[in-house]
Amino acid sequence: MAAPGVAVNAAARVWSPYKDFQNVVEAAIHKRQTDAIHDLEVMLKRHKNDFLTLLKNIPKNATHREAVKKSNTVGLPIHGEQRTQTFPDSFIEEAIIISDLFDLNEFAALELLIAGEDNRPDFPGLTRGLVAVLLYYDGRRSLVNALRTLLLALSGRTWTLGLSPDLTYLTNTYVQKLVEENLTNKILDVLKGMNVTAELDKLQNNRALGPPKHKKQIQDMYEEIQVTCAECLFCLSCQKPLSKEDTIQLISYLKNDNSLQANGSVSSVTLSLLMALLYCFDVSVLEREDAEEITGSMPVFSDPSYISDVHKELRDGGDWKIPGLKAIVQFAWGVMLRQLSQYPLAAGAGEYYEEDENFMDQAIDGQVFSFLHKSVVSVEKLHKEEFYVRRLHGLLTDFIYYMPLKVKEIRNRGDEAARIIMAHLQEGQDPPANLRRDFEHLLLLVYIIIIKLYEKDPLDLDLSLDYWCPEPTSQQDSFHHRPPQRQVALYKFVRMAGDLLPASLYVPYIKMLTGLASSKQSAQHCYNLLKINGSTSSTVSWDHIFTSLNQYYSSLRRESPLTSDPSMSYRLHSRVITPQELEGLIMVLQLVRRVCEQSENCCIAIYENQQWSVVMLLFGLVSCSVPPQMKSELLKVLASLAKMPEYAATLWQTLEASQVLVTVQQGNGKQSGGIQIELDEVESRNEEYPITCAFLHFLTMLTDTPIPAALGAGSRAPGFDPYLHYVRDDVFLKFGARAYKDPKEKWEVASLSLGILRKLLHDYEIQGDHFMDQVIEMGSGQTIVANKPAGFTLMVNMLKDSRLYQMILRILDDAMTHFESYTNTPGQKNLEKSALLCLQIIELTLEKEELFIDMVRETGSALLVTPVERLLLGINPRTNQADYIVTVAKYIMFNSTMPEHTLAATRILYMVGKSSTIQSDLVTLFNENKETSEQLLHGFVDCLDTDDMEEESGDTLVDDDTDVSSSKVRNSTRQYLIKLMIKSLEQPAPNLAHFLLGFELRKPVNKTNLQDQGVLTSPKTCLHSVLTILTRGIGAGTGPQCLTETPVLAELGYRLIYMLAANKDTSLPTLRYLRTSHDFLYRQLQHLPYDAKNYKHSVINHQSWLLKTLAVELRVTSLNRQRSHTQRLMKLILDDYDEDQTSVLQPVGQGPEESEYFSSSRLGDLSSSHYTRTVKGRQYRRRIMSLLDTVQFSQQYPGQIHLEFFDYRLIQQVISSIERKDEEGVTYYDVKSLHRILMNELNNLQGTTMAGQRQMIVEEIEGILRMVIERNKVCQSMHSKHQAFDSWRQVTEIILTACPEDLLQGETRQNVLFEMLQDLLMKVADDDALPELTAPVSGVILTLMANLRQCFMSEDQDPSEKDRRDSHYITLLDRSQAAAKSVSWGQGSSGSRTLFATSLQMVLKGVIEHILRSSGGQQRVRAKLYGALLYYLQIANKPKISKTHLQDEAAGSVEARLLAGSDSEYDQLRKENISSIISYGDTFMDLLCRDACDGLDVGRMLALSVLDCILMMDKFNQWLTFISSKGYLQHLVDSLSADDDKLLSVLAGSVDNLKVLYLYESKLSLLTRAAETAVGASTLLSCGVMQQLAACSFFDMRPEIDSNQTVFGSNDAFLPDPVSRYRHLLFTSLRFCLALLTSLGVENRDAGIQVMQFIVSHGDIFHSILLDRQQSLNLYALQELALTTAVILRANCQEEDQYAEVDSAEIEFRGHRVRIQRHMVGLLPKYCVSEKLNKQLKNLDLQHEDDKRDIKAEVMQAYLEVATNVTSYCRALVSNSGPDVQYCRVLFWPNLEEAMSRDIHAGGDFSLSTLSPAQVPNLGIVVYQLKQCTNHFMTVYENRKQHLSKLEGLSDLSVEDLKQFSTITGEEKMSSQVRQMIAKKRLSQLIAYNYKELQAYSYIIENSLFLLWRHLEYYLIHCVPADKGQSQFQSQARRQLQMRRLQDAIGLPQSPIDRSASGESASFDLGDSRQHVRKQDIDTLKQAAVTILSDSLFKKIQEINVTFCKSRSHYGFVEAVIRRIKRLLRLHTGS
Repeated sequence: MAAPGVAVNAAARVWSPYKDFQNVVEAAIHKRQTDAIHDLEVMLKRHKNDFLTLLKNIPKNATHREAVKKSNTVGLPIHGEQRTQTFPDSFIEEAIIISDLFDLNEFAALELLIAGEDNRPDFPGLTRGLVAVLLYYDGRRSLVNALRTLLLALSGRTWTLGLSPDLTYLTNTYVQKLVEENLTNKILDVLKGMNVTAELDKLQNNRALGPPKHKKQIQDMYEEIQVTCAECLFCLSCQKPLSKEDTIQLISYLKNDNSLQANGSVSSVTLSLLMALLYCFDVSVLEREDAEEITGSMPVFSDPSYISDVHKELRDGGDWKIPGLKAIVQFAWGVMLRQLSQYPLAAGAGEYYEEDENFMDQAIDGQVFSFLHKSVVSVEKLHKEEFYVRRLHGLLTDFIYYMPLKVKEIRNRGDEAARIIMAHLQEGQDPPANLRRDFEHLLLLVYIIIIKLYEKDPLDLDLSLDYWCPEPTSQQDSFHHRPPQRQVALYKFVRMAGDLLPASLYVPYIKMLTGLASSKQSAQHCYNLLKINGSTSSTVSWDHIFTSLNQYYSSLRRESPLTSDPSMSYRLHSRVITPQELEGLIMVLQLVRRVCEQSENCCIAIYENQQWSVVMLLFGLVSCSVPPQMKSELLKVLASLAKMPEYAATLWQTLEASQVLVTVQQGNGKQSGGIQIELDEVESRNEEYPITCAFLHFLTMLTDTPIPAALGAGSRAPGFDPYLHYVRDDVFLKFGARAYKDPKEKWEVASLSLGILRKLLHDYEIQGDHFMDQVIEMGSGQTIVANKPAGFTLMVNMLKDSRLYQMILRILDDAMTHFESYTNTPGQKNLEKSALLCLQIIELTLEKEELFIDMVRETGSALLVTPVERLLLGINPRTNQADYIVTVAKYIMFNSTMPEHTLAATRILYMVGKSSTIQSDLVTLFNENKETSEQLLHGFVDCLDTDDMEEESGDTLVDDDTDVSSSKVRNSTRQYLIKLMIKSLEQPAPNLAHFLLGFELRKPVNKTNLQDQGVLTSPKTCLHSVLTILTRGIGAGTGPQCLTETPVLAELGYRLIYMLAANKDTSLPTLRYLRTSHDFLYRQLQHLPYDAKNYKHSVINHQSWLLKTLAVELRVTSLNRQRSHTQRLMKLILDDYDEDQTSVLQPVGQGPEESEYFSSSRLGDLSSSHYTRTVKGRQYRRRIMSLLDTVQFSQQYPGQIHLEFFDYRLIQQVISSIERKDEEGVTYYDVKSLHRILMNELNNLQGTTMAGQRQMIVEEIEGILRMVIERNKVCQSMHSKHQAFDSWRQVTEIILTACPEDLLQGETRQNVLFEMLQDLLMKVADDDALPELTAPVSGVILTLMANLRQCFMSEDQDPSEKDRRDSHYITLLDRSQAAAKSVSWGQGSSGSRTLFATSLQMVLKGVIEHILRSSGGQQRVRAKLYGALLYYLQIANKPKISKTHLQDEAAGSVEARLLAGSDSEYDQLRKENISSIISYGDTFMDLLCRDACDGLDVGRMLALSVLDCILMMDKFNQWLTFISSKGYLQHLVDSLSADDDKLLSVLAGSVDNLKVLYLYESKLSLLTRAAETAVGASTLLSCGVMQQLAACSFFDMRPEIDSNQTVFGSNDAFLPDPVSRYRHLLFTSLRFCLALLTSLGVENRDAGIQVMQFIVSHGDIFHSILLDRQQSLNLYALQELALTTAVILRANCQEEDQYAEVDSAEIEFRGHRVRIQRHMVGLLPKYCVSEKLNKQLKNLDLQHEDDKRDIKAEVMQAYLEVATNVTSYCRALVSNSGPDVQYCRVLFWPNLEEAMSRDIHAGGDFSLSTLSPAQVPNLGIVVYQLKQCTNHFMTVYENRKQHLSKLEGLSDLSVEDLKQFSTITGEEKMSSQVRQMIAKKRLSQLIAYNYKELQAYSYIIENSLFLLWRHLEYYLIHCVPADKGQSQFQSQARRQLQMRRLQDAIGLPQSPIDRSASGESASFDLGDSRQHVRKQDIDTLKQAAVTILSDSLFKKIQEINVTFCKSRSHYGFVEAVIRRIKRLLRLHTGS
């Protein structure tokens, strides 16, 4: 070994390097990993000296020893670290002990102890010293295992591994050098110095042995090292025969070997070395055609002295310590000499060839056959090694073939010995003791070898066929098939050995035939041989055998005894047959059994031979009193016949009739015989139980087929109960109380009994009628209760604390006690099998208990049952603790030696753990004892840490009754263990998963801080093991190894990680641990997407779980503001270029952390990212898009099967009946149940016709099962594809909605969204895409489209943002600083809609096509697609917030707007959108309209919204024409009345159908859009839309509103209250009326009348609104009033025709209009801008205000809208009343008193204070409004200028200003950049509100000026005061009435005199107000006007006009009105 270094290596040099070496060797040779070849070459050079000094420790060193002793103060340097380390005294002392114990260098011992300390988590309960001892032997074992693997890879004559040429050359060269440097001697020297007993004693004396498990581990490793060394020589000699020197040394070693076992057999080491020597003497290659090429490298041929020297050594070498070994070697040498003499290649040693006979004689004299029989073939290992058996088989066959004379000589001696024995026996004398029996031993040897090997033939070698040579049936066969000479000679040996067979050789010959009949073909040949012998009257023939049995049976019947004592019967009948004859009968019965077991054809021939009557003969003999051994064999023969299903029913009936087991009680109640009596009286007395075991075996075979339901009918209650009672009560429950001569037999009886019980329970199908007693009639007319099925009885026994249940638990307890001692006991295998069957019975009970208990409840049965999980929590009487479940769990600790037990225990825990109430109990029980807890956890971890690869069919879990490899069992255990943890995670904490995964159990789980194993005393947990499995291979080019080696386990592992990440308790600890300790997700994602071509199994599910975990991680890191982690993951997922040209593989010496830091540190250096991409990196597809590529939306279905025997329709019904759902909700079909149903149907078929077609029916059943399996695969595939897309969806949606937007924004975000949308739409457009798979895509398209719209909207809200970002800020994924400039559509600037024009149209067409494809009934899909289409269409909408409020007034002038470009990017996009939509013709129109009219409510709303958007874009009204011509518009109008009743219930407070509320809004929104055009409005009027609205009674359901509500009034939540619901409906309807009136214009009198009729029809509601009793400012009430006044304003712009004919309805209608006019004019005084208003705004209750709304501004805006509407209404009344001032309407009293008031609202009820004596508002209100609006205008204008200046200088604002405008508290931390963005948004919002206020003020000013001018002109010029003269006043009034008549808006036809006479003079009369005007009033007006209407007021108004109004109007209206007012004042007031 290598010399010790100057520093201590933390990885122990005597352990860790050897483990790594072995792993590299295994990877290169066994796993065929090409990338490991280079590592292997490096390792081989490094460890060559270790092989040359094989297993020799590094010598001690005094210097090192002294340094170690001083290391408590003077630290030792550690390899790879710059510091030194000191060690405690105890540590040093242990290191010195280990150094002395193993004679090991002190540094190496210290390193070993350090490694022991580091690996303690892997060995709980052991100290570091004990762990170090284990590691020491483990390192030595790894070294010799690596050497053996290298020797296996050596190319040679015996086998080949098929390695690559490079690897083959490397291993051949390396091994050849080792051999040249005397490797053989070194191995033999190691073996000479190894003694396991001495080694254990040395360890024991030095206290280096721990508990029994530790001792067992060391002993096993030490023995493995011995055996492996011997196998190294065996491998070498097989491939490259040893040289002469090595051969002689090997002979010398065997000569001195004296290691016989206690039973006389050789040890495994001796066996391997013996076989190595035999292969040195193997010259069978001479028989090959290429013999010359091979023999050149063999020393036998190439070394002239080889034969002579070895020959002398064997001949003259002296005595051997084991003479039998010498005999075998001489035997092999003699055979080799004879072989060499037959071939010319071996010429040159003829002198030695002549001595072959001498060597053979010496071998035979040395009892070679006897020694082979007793000491070699009896070794268990021999039959597990193929090449051992082949060599021994070849040795014997060579002897028979090459030495026929010697065989004949032996046969002659055998015949002579037989005659001598016969003569002595006839004379009554014993045969001579020294009599040679070589031939007998030869026959027995052939028997032992063949039968031992082929009891199970895993490799299908069929070596026994070499002994059979079938006779040709014709000359043609003889010509075409000529068997080899060797086969002919061997067959001749078999056949001639039976000729003239002496009695003493009969039994050996039959044994040989039994051994040779060990395969199907061999059994057939054997049957044919004995059948042929029957024609020659041979004693070895079937006829002779069955004739002898029949004669024996006849003699027994004749001599039947009168006594019933079986033992007496045996003694009386001992004279019937001799012991030799009995032995012969037993042997022929064994031969019959073997032939029947191996060949079905032979079994049928024997069973159906009428001459032999085998069944009757066998049952007859069983019924007689024959010796137990023979009765046992008879029952075993019956068992071999029972394996044929077609004979099982007959055997059942025969068994019942023969009463072998008494099932019908005699009259006296006593049994006269039977198996039970044999058991109780004979076998128990003899303490041997062959009959019981055989009968149980017979029942085992019989129960493989369904038990006949009518078994025993007629004589007893039919059923299996008597046999069950026998097996359960008589055998199983009493087996522990009986005595056994052979201890093995005890557990054999138990295992056979348990096997039957388990099978009965497994085959039991629970049915309801089993729980009811079935009464049947006997033949005698009596009625009895039928027996229940055996499975039912067992279920009842297992679901209560019965004797059976107690016995099963006792066996488990006893077995566990024994297993924990780690010792072997007689019958160990049967003990293990019994424990396994007990576990499986509990498991089966758990599987069936839920349905069983449910049936008990449903049927009302009186059974009292308890779930097994509760029974397992019962108290164990042996320990007085509830430790049954702990005992079951302990079986998991033995996964390496008993994998099936571990699997059963794991499945039990899995089913028990489904109960949430049991979980906490399990955790408590597992943690009661700390040592037990550590052992259990370590057992679970060991199960996961196995290295077994999954087999090709490893995608399914192991079933109970399948015979599979231990590797598959271990993999299934691992899968169930992870399933257990997944299932437990769904239960409340603490649960079993928390215990196994290392979470805290004594405090909240989410407080756990997970650590690596060994850190802070953390044990190794299942989480560590799962992560090790999943991360193995990460960072390499091939990706995770688990995907190729253990794909099923890997999927479960990824699922477990996701469950941990998604669970509320474990999420944070798990993600933190994965992120910080393993960087798990980032490293895993580097390998995504998985290439399906590289894997044999589907890996889509693995990818799905990983992506779901990624989604959770992104969400958590985003919420916790862990920006860097989110950034790294998003870059990995979304980046489309490799910046550093780094892939998964990292440079040497640079870990992933360094690489990630390096790449992330360059993020800020991407200002020229385009250059970086083209020069430094390479562009590739985004990972998120590559992941989408792996998602498939197509699926292949299996074709329909053609059936001949079964009805396809019925088969489909049966298949439907077995449909199930697994735990994940995946539909599957229970193939096992289907197979059972079909096979039962087949077994029930009767008749000879069906018997002949049985095989064809079986094949058809197999076809049906294959079809169902394919269906299951389809179901699983569909589920996987659903999961794959869902996982991709989750990641996508989290990235777009939950992650910080600044990590993905701008053009890059748009690119990603367009790529996703286009790819998705292309995938769903595939013709093979299935609707059920593409359905979820619509939801993702909706999300993506919403984000895409938001991207465009964000740019619209802040057009400078994109430029600023492009020039100053590069986001994570921006690829370029500035996009290429493209030519704009119009004269405007180019925007993103221009850049992505093509992409937008592709997306639009894809969405429309997807909608059309989903028109077959997928309404939900279409609804989501309509939502996506709606989002898309909104991209073309211009921003609602006009940017004109941010411009100077001059820039926004009328001239500027007129000269602006014609088409913006919005207009161009709309044109292209509508063009693309129209290109799909009427098909899309019709589908959209149909969905809008019918279907799901949500879909209708979205379809209506899409129609709304399309109508808005359709400038040519093509869609409007379509929906009106097809009747869809009329249908929508008519549906309004149909919604009336539903809306009434909604307004009444019902929340069951709120959808109708939103549906109504959608309808009205669409109608509003249609009404925005004149054509549409006219069409709607013709459809009677206003009549429909007028007829709706829900408008009259206005809820009572609290007048004291402030600001909001009612909270408009997701479930709005009735007030909010009503306002939804009313607002929508009023907006529709506005649109209608606006489109048709004021000239359309009919529209106004219809709208007024709608208002009048619901007059009470609108009167209530206009009365406006709100005492405070209520936002929604103000909005309601604003809309109402706006509608009334536009509907009353035209006066009625005064001369039209009127009827009573018209008169009533006009009366309502007059009332509305009064209310409207009455609102003017209330809605004047005043100081009180400002105070109310300041005192608003803003508790519901959010950051996105400025409630004060909204209230002010609504208030000004009301004022604007009322003022405009008054202006309309005046302006429309007449062409001249003389005849116009006068609304206000000539009094300016209010104009002189500072606040007209300050004095209480202002609505009454402003009325004149004539009940008319004063003109002063108008002047007051004018003055207030002027003043407020200037204030708002100044504020707006300040805000504009702050917006322009945003970067220069102070921190306090930023805080003010960002509305952020001081405590909240936020960057200045974010504060600036928020402040900018707030300032823009304030400026917009200011702009709207200025617009309102200016409009009110213009209208007020007009009203003031009209009224001043009238009062100052045309008004005649009432007191000036009655005649003059009356004449003027008469003229006015004649002119206006009914045209007056007040609608009063009476004269003033008539009206006063009718008693209405006191009412509020607008038209009659002038009769009250006196001259004094006019004079007062003139005086006040001069004072109030000053030049300063007009100057302010003119300034306002110059600065603001002129930008909105081309004409100087304000200047003209002011000029006229001034002229009036100057001319008529004298001012």
